[in-house]
Amino acid sequence: MDPHQRQRLLGVLEAEGLDALVATTPENLFYVTGFRSISHAIFRGAELYGAFTRGGTGLVVPFIDTAGVAADGIACDRVACYGKFFFEYADPPGEVGEKIRKWTREPAPSAADALAGVLADLGVAGRRVGLDEGNLFAPAWARLAERLTPATLVPAYQLFRRARMVKGAAEVARLERAAQIAEDGIAAVLAMLAPGVSEREAVMVYEQEVVRRGASPYFSVITIGERAALADVYPSDRALRRGDLVRFDLGCVYEGYRSDISRTAVLGAPAGKQARYYAAVLAGERAAIEAMKPGIPASQLFDVAVRATRAAGIPHYQRHHVGHGIGLEPYDPPTIAPGSETVLEPGMVFCVETPYYEHGWGGVQVEDAVEVTTAGARLLTHSSPELQIVG
Repeated sequence: MDPHQRQRLLGVLEAEGLDALVATTPENLFYVTGFRSISHAIFRGAELYGAFTRGGTGLVVPFIDTAGVAADGIACDRVACYGKFFFEYADPPGEVGEKIRKWTREPAPSAADALAGVLADLGVAGRRVGLDEGNLFAPAWARLAERLTPATLVPAYQLFRRARMVKGAAEVARLERAAQIAEDGIAAVLAMLAPGVSEREAVMVYEQEVVRRGASPYFSVITIGERAALADVYPSDRALRRGDLVRFDLGCVYEGYRSDISRTAVLGAPAGKQARYYAAVLAGERAAIEAMKPGIPASQLFDVAVRATRAAGIPHYQRHHVGHGIGLEPYDPPTIAPGSETVLEPGMVFCVETPYYEHGWGGVQVEDAVEVTTAGARLLTHSSPELQIVG
C-alpha cells in the first residue's frame, strides 16, 4: 500500500477510535486496495469491500471479480469472494488462473459472510468498524450489522474523504497528468474550430484525443454562443458562428484520478463585453491562486476571488463556490466556499474556477488545477489561461 495513503488512514483510525475502515464506493475501494472493478462501476450498490486495519488490508469481491484482482496483481493481505460464477482451468492454468482457483475454492455464501471472515483474519472481529455507507443500500447495512455482531458500525464515507483530502506525491503526479491530457484535448478542439463546427463534433474530437493519450473522458461540456450560459449540459448540434464564445468545462480520468479544467475561446475578434468579462473572471481566479498557501481557510480564498472579479469588471458577480478539491472523485473536500473553514495543507489539490453565466448572452470560464505546497501554489495546468482567439 502507498505509505502516504496508509498514514492518512491510520490517522483516521486514531482520531475516531476505530479498529478498521471498510470501503464500499469505487473510489474508496481503490484508495484502500488499488482495485477497480467493472461490475462495481456498472451495478449500483454492488457489494465490494476494502478493509483497512493497523495489521493489514483485505478485499471482498463477487466470484467474477477474482479474475480482475488476479490479472491486476492486487496485493492485499486477505482476499475473499462470495457467490457463484464458473471458470474452467487448463493444465497448467497459469499464474493468474492459479490465484483465481485458490480464491474461489470455497466462496462465501454472501458478501456479509465474506467480510466477516476477512475482518476475523485481520484480527478485528467484533471491534469498532468505520463502514463506508456511500455505496450501501439500507438492507445491505442491516445484513452487515447483523452478521458482524458484536461489532460497532460507524458511518465512514466522510472519514474516507477526509483521509483522501491530502494527496501524496504519486497521487499528485496522476492528477497533473490528467489535467494535462485534458489540456491536450482542448488544444485539439481549438485547432479544428471553424464556422459550422457543432458542439457534438467538438466533444467527439476532445474525447478521441483523451482516449488516444491513455485516459478516459467522464464529462465533456463544450457550449457555443448563447448556450455558453448553460452550466452543465450534454452537447447539441448548435454550430459555431463568427463572434461566438466557446466555453470548455471538462476533464478526464487517468489511472483513477480526475481532472476538471476550463478555458474559453471566441471565433474571431472578441467583442468588448466578451473581452472585459473574460479578463474579470481570469483576474478573480488568479487572485485566488496567488493567495493559496498552507494555513489559509478555504473561505478566505472565496472572498478574494469574488472581490477581484467584481473589481476587474463584473461588479454584480455572484458565486456559491470558486473551486473544490479533486482526486479520485470530481469533488474532493474541501470546497472553496463561504463558511468553509478547512485550512489549506500541503498536498491538497484544487480546481480553482470563476465561471460567469448570463442567459441570452453566453458565458465565460477559466479553471485550473493547483497543488498547495509549503511555498504556496503550484499550477498543474500549463496551457495559456488567456481568452483564446481562433479563426
